[in-house]
Amino acid sequence: MPSIIFMVALWGMALPCMAATSSPAKSVVTIPAAIRTTLDTEYPGWKLAPVTPQIDDEFKKHRANRSPSFVVGDFDHDGHLDYALQIVLTTPELDEQIIMVFLARGQAYEESILESMGLDRSVYLWVSAKPISETGPNGQEKKVNKTVLIVLGGPIGETTYAFEDGKFAEMAPAEHTDAQDPSVPRVDAPQETP
Repeated sequence: MPSIIFMVALWGMALPCMAATSSPAKSVVTIPAAIRTTLDTEYPGWKLAPVTPQIDDEFKKHRANRSPSFVVGDFDHDGHLDYALQIVLTTPELDEQIIMVFLARGQAYEESILESMGLDRSVYLWVSAKPISETGPNGQEKKVNKTVLIVLGGPIGETTYAFEDGKFAEMAPAEHTDAQDPSVPRVDAPQETP
């Protein structure tokens, strides 16, 4: 899916935002004011996507002091913090869940939409470092650990996005083998009862 890109002006402030989770104790995350303003303008009524109680429990086990729908990392490897969110937008005409990344660009953010789907509480976000192949100045290929965004849950199970050549791209499954990585919370999909 091609990315949609917008520029968002930075106002130098961050506002606290209640994380939308299914647990009674809500965690507070910080989303920069410029990003919140863009979300309020482009997606009126947006909320961070809620997740299942099992995902909330797994995040507590991993001591992840954040919402499963909000992550921070240097996705484009430029030394500045970037933000990934999954939001829900519910209107009379549409129920949509959107996964997007805001890349810091000087005094602005660049927005890229990675996925858009129907509502799915089994989807959550994680950040990890993965070895990614890149060509060095001498023409030799080498592996470099880079920050990647992992979208877990849902019907696909897992999709890893890496920022390469100026855009986000899905990593081929053979390129990432973190199934044994204990730092990535894994939640089994709820079983349907007949």
